[in-house]
This record gives sequence, C-alpha cells and structure tokens, in this order.
Amino acid sequence: MSVIVPAYNADAHLAAALESVLAQTYDDWEVVVADDGSTDRTSAVASAYGDRVRVVRSEVNRGLAQTRNLALAHATGELVALLDADDCWLPGYLARQVAAFDREEARAPGVGIVCCDAELAGPDGPLGETYAQRFGRPQPPVDAAQLLTGNRIFVSALMPREVVDAVGGFEPSLRSAEDLDLWLRIVERGHRVVYVPEALAVYRVAPGTLSQDTLRMTRSRQAVYRRALARGRLSPPARRQATRALRVERAAELVELIRRDWRRRPLRTAVAVPLAAPTVIGVVARRPGAIRRAFAARSSRSPR
Repeated sequence: MSVIVPAYNADAHLAAALESVLAQTYDDWEVVVADDGSTDRTSAVASAYGDRVRVVRSEVNRGLAQTRNLALAHATGELVALLDADDCWLPGYLARQVAAFDREEARAPGVGIVCCDAELAGPDGPLGETYAQRFGRPQPPVDAAQLLTGNRIFVSALMPREVVDAVGGFEPSLRSAEDLDLWLRIVERGHRVVYVPEALAVYRVAPGTLSQDTLRMTRSRQAVYRRALARGRLSPPARRQATRALRVERAAELVELIRRDWRRRPLRTAVAVPLAAPTVIGVVARRPGAIRRAFAARSSRSPR
C-alpha cells in the first residue's frame, strides 16, 4: 500500500497528516511525500519521519496533478491511497478501505476506486457537516453521467495502482479538478466505484486554498468536460450531461469575469455584459439556479 501525499508549503499541517497515517490500525503501508517546490520546511517535516516516509522533490511548483504523478513514480504498492497534506485520516481509514476493496474485488473483479465520506473542518474545528452532506454521496452504480453532475468522490480515495497506470495517471495540464478527470477516465473504462458510507477522514476547509480561485476552477472543469467529450467513451446520457455542465461552467466563468472587472474597468464591463448575456440567460432559462450552485460548489476548498 502506497500513500501518496502531494505537498506545497504545507509545513503547518503536514505533520498532522503523517501522524494520522502512523496511527492507522492497518500497518502495511509506505508514504511518498512529493514536495511541489515548497519554500518552507515541508521537506524537512516529512524527512523527520524516517524510512517509512520517502520524500521526493520538484524544484519548481508544478501543481497537484504533476506532483501526484511524481509521487506515483516513486511508489511501490499494488494499491495507492491519496492523502492531501492538509487533510488527515481517522485511525480506521486504511483498514476499512482495504477491506472494502478486497471484499468487492473477490465478489466481482473490476474495482477501480474505493471512496468514503469525510468530516469537514475549518480553522476553528469541526463544521458539523460531511463531504457527502454538502456535495452528495455516490449512488451505485457510479457512472460518468453521475460524476458529471458533481464530484461526489472525496479526494482521499484508494485505487489499484495498475488501474491508475492504465488510464495514464493524473492529467498534467490541469491545475485543479484533476481528481474528477481521473475518476471519469477510470469509470469510462468500466471499473466500479465502491463507496464506504462512513466519515473516515477529515477534510480541511480553509480560506486561500486552490478551489477558492473560482476562475481557475471553472476553466479547469471546462477542460475536464471537453476532455471527456473528446475521448468519445461517454454514453449518450453522459454526453448530454457533459455538454450541459460545460455550458454552465462557461456561464459561471463569464459571470466571474464581469464581477472581477465591474469596479476596476466599468467601461470594458459595460461592453462585456451584452456579449455574455445570451450564454448566461440561456443557462438560467434551462436550469434555474445552475450558476448559483456552480459558485456554491467553490465556496470552500472542495471539490477540487
């Protein structure tokens, strides 16, 4: 079992993440921390844990997708589990996830992802809400059409290494939403998603994290949908859902661009509004509340 931990300037939280791995009741694991060009003590914090924590480093900041791929290149386990540097696991995470994989794979080979719920925590402690309560829980059988309605798979998932390799790992061009892109490619190949309906991790929601950047997130999600359409593996319902989602994200991008420019460049914004109006109005007419929901999904750190 390889635990993949991408980290960028994460010295404030990385120790808690690694301590949560050390506290697992399942003990057959290695950790690979990939330092994404940090300028703080991230590498030093990880190196202090000795031989069970391997540290690899990029000299420049490359983003989550390439950093996870760097960690994967140095991992040796048949299973891989994702853990972000500012999240942590409850002690039973690995035991429950591995047991679910073994049970379902024995019943019917073809498991691609094992996922779970997570408690949400803010700077002052638990928020009294879980990932599934905020974003929805996976409903079996999980297919691409379902994932295209929203990322219901919490990022700290477990996967067979051979499945991750077969679909090409994380897409390097994506600076966010890279997890959704991977989930889609896995289910497109016919692999199953197994959901453990327990909160087995803690998902830290804090200001300043990646998905706070609404413009970057909406553009990344558009790239994910375009990639899914271009691969040509989607069912007709999934293609329709991808097309709808792409339209919503484009409208959200236009709204965000107008919002940002309104005070700084009012004349330019006055010209942009009529140009954006047909797209935005068309989305609102077909799906009332879609743009509001698109922004709500970015009001915290998740989904990435």
